[in-house]
Amino acid sequence: MSSTLRAGGHELFELGSSIGATRCIHEQGIDAVVLDIMMPTINGDKLARMFRNGTQGERLAIVLVSSRPQGEVAKLAEAARADEVVTKARIRTDLRSAVERAVRRRGSPRGGPPSASSNTA
Repeated sequence: MSSTLRAGGHELFELGSSIGATRCIHEQGIDAVVLDIMMPTINGDKLARMFRNGTQGERLAIVLVSSRPQGEVAKLAEAARADEVVTKARIRTDLRSAVERAVRRRGSPRGGPPSASSNTA
């Protein structure tokens, strides 16, 4: 995921777990997060819901990634109010455009390429 986003000019802040993610989003001015559904401490869809209910939740673009079937992940994404879904099989071809669509939808506060925080298991 990182190399795909970096190739698109995105600045990344990678976190090994969800711990500290909210602080990183606020301190670094993160525009988008890419969350794996299956993470060690909390599922990505649950973390997405927490972000949506937070102070910058409506501004933050959220992309969920999973190896689960597209339909199953789409239901989780809808419940979590995530902007986009990408299956792991399509990361190289679809992730960059999914992040960019999500950021446009949410309205990036800066003019340049969005910065993204990536939480993966």
